Amino acid sequence: MNNNVYIRSERSIMTISLARILFIMPLVIYGFYKNGIYLYQNDYVSLINMFRPLYFIFGGAIIGALVNIIYERLIKKNDDSLLTIIFSSFHVEYGIILGAVMSINANIAIFLGVLFVVLFASKFTNNRINTMAFCFILIYIIESTISSFVYANPYESANSFSLSFMDYMIGRGPGGIASTHVILLFVAIIGLELTNSNKTSIAISAIAIFTLAVGIESIITNSNFLDNYFINNYPFIFTFIATDSVTSCYTIRGKVVFGLAIGLLSFGLSLWNAILAPYIAILVVSLFNNLIDRKANILNK
Repeated sequence: MNNNVYIRSERSIMTISLARILFIMPLVIYGFYKNGIYLYQNDYVSLINMFRPLYFIFGGAIIGALVNIIYERLIKKNDDSLLTIIFSSFHVEYGIILGAVMSINANIAIFLGVLFVVLFASKFTNNRINTMAFCFILIYIIESTISSFVYANPYESANSFSLSFMDYMIGRGPGGIASTHVILLFVAIIGLELTNSNKTSIAISAIAIFTLAVGIESIITNSNFLDNYFINNYPFIFTFIATDSVTSCYTIRGKVVFGLAIGLLSFGLSLWNAILAPYIAILVVSLFNNLIDRKANILNK
């Protein structure tokens, strides 16, 4: 057998999605504390707005489930159990992940509306593009047209900080609602790998080449490596969005090439728009996933 072949998992979509969601939950809990509970305790938000982070996370999950129910029940006339239908695709997982990387300042109606339209439309596109990346880009464009898209929550916007390496490790830096805690992210990476629920080599190769590129750029420009690297969610995006089960590579060598391409393109695009860069990179590279797998397999023979 060619040792470059990655055997597609025989586990169900439900099993894989639930495992990935499980390892995101510690990040969600921290995000709820950072962008909700802490802000309420320090009088930056009202009691109702304390739960705002959860509106995005669980709202995203509900939209994903609703799209699957509408499509399977009304269009395909599928009479499987409700739970099977809810997890008939990765859309529930997609909704949670997109909620995790969203700005706490985003308009919740825009987020849920765009998410519903994009997820529903993806049912008819044969999964040719990374749905999460496309959805974020669309939300960003709409939000930026109406107002500025910023990650800093009210507390972070009202104060000046000089964050240390450990601050970023424990999630104190600005970023998505539930995507800033680096230690919890690496725990998630380990858990996903041990449960065979993620294409870890994609995440690791993307993180490695991006880290190297940002390090070199920071030395050349004498800029702050920590700020350049952590503020815009790159490690989380590479771990949960670049590794989309449907639109990423599946051969052993293909996954590494796929991750390296995303990491390098993300760095190049970050010099233009640091927030959009990884999403555009993932969207573009995912269009060539099958080609990358074929070429990588040929080169390994």
